[in-house]
Amino acid sequence: MASLFSFGEDAGTSTGSPSKGTTRNYGLADCNWKNATGIADSYSGNPITAGGNSFVKYQFGAISGSFNTISNGKWAHTSGTFGAGLTLRGHVTSGYSTPTTGTLGSGSDITATGTIAASGITVLFHSGGPEYAISGSISSVPTGYSQYLVTQLQTTTGAAPGDTATATLTFQFDES
Repeated sequence: MASLFSFGEDAGTSTGSPSKGTTRNYGLADCNWKNATGIADSYSGNPITAGGNSFVKYQFGAISGSFNTISNGKWAHTSGTFGAGLTLRGHVTSGYSTPTTGTLGSGSDITATGTIAASGITVLFHSGGPEYAISGSISSVPTGYSQYLVTQLQTTTGAAPGDTATATLTFQFDES
């Protein structure tokens, strides 16, 4: 049997040491940047006002199943073009902070698309959770986790109303 992958997300107030969100969900199919921090909060009921930012998102990869080693994690924005007045910022970290709409200053502008090889950000792993991810690989554990894949959609007052174009953020790793 091969490894099984799903996206997860932490949300809510920072808790614990090392810190993580009070809510952790798995099996996510999308990101849905919005003006709310809760994973279950309605996307359509919490639009981002032009000139504002989405709440910061703390997503991660969860890997289970049978594998020998997971290594060489990379993450990048690989397709989809954002409209004028929209910037996507992102970075990879093992640190969690309570999500806010305050401007995410750390990380890179990942608005432009690229390839994993050319613009992929290195992602580390750990068996304890994304808040512990400190190794380049994990081996033969029941479940392994990537570091947090942190994003925020930032807008200017000139941003057009409505949904953005669909964007693809790709997470890849090697499995043996």
